[in-house]
Amino acid sequence: MPFEVIDSWMEPPQQVPECLLRNLRIVKLDQIEGQDDEFEYIRYILRNARVLERMEITYHCSFDSEANIRTLKEILHSYRGSAACEAAFVKGLNN
Repeated sequence: MPFEVIDSWMEPPQQVPECLLRNLRIVKLDQIEGQDDEFEYIRYILRNARVLERMEITYHCSFDSEANIRTLKEILHSYRGSAACEAAFVKGLNN
């Protein structure tokens, strides 16, 4: 199934899409850089994906700051729509 790649996360939809609520099981984010819109996107997915099993976040070398790591840890420890969701935070190999 094709998907759309977007450059930035602007505003969440008024209503959470049904596929996010009931079908999304695995999310892999590659080369995040610590932008506020990336953090908002991660929060939105974790909060609303009720059957999410795993979120894997690979970060870019530009992300490697104490403030960014602290923010991501706070997000990963906040409320999740799926209690079964595991989250992994990995430094990218090509950085």
